[in-house]
Amino acid sequence: MPLNTAGINALLEDGNEAVFWLAVGDGPTAADQTSAQRRQMTLSLSGVTITDSAVPHDYTGTPLDGATHGLYFSASTAGTFYGYDALTGDQAFNAAGEFSITSATITGSST
Repeated sequence: MPLNTAGINALLEDGNEAVFWLAVGDGPTAADQTSAQRRQMTLSLSGVTITDSAVPHDYTGTPLDGATHGLYFSASTAGTFYGYDALTGDQAFNAAGEFSITSATITGSST
């Protein structure tokens, strides 16, 4: 997952106690958010891999809207954009406007 400088700094300063919120988007920028919510992640550190132990995260959005990226933020609304990760599996909200992220892992890469 490419973290930007703000995301890397948050992890370096606070480790697995850093606060990260996960949203769904149809692209890799903060403006691409398509989910109506952001879900707080519970970060668990193992070596250089940080895993979200709070999954699954369920979201609502516009039916059939794009869901190609996980977007990482510092807050449930507004806040600082920390980076993104390309999602695998379904690439859109279903016909009822629902989407679920079943696993999320942050690794040591940056933008």
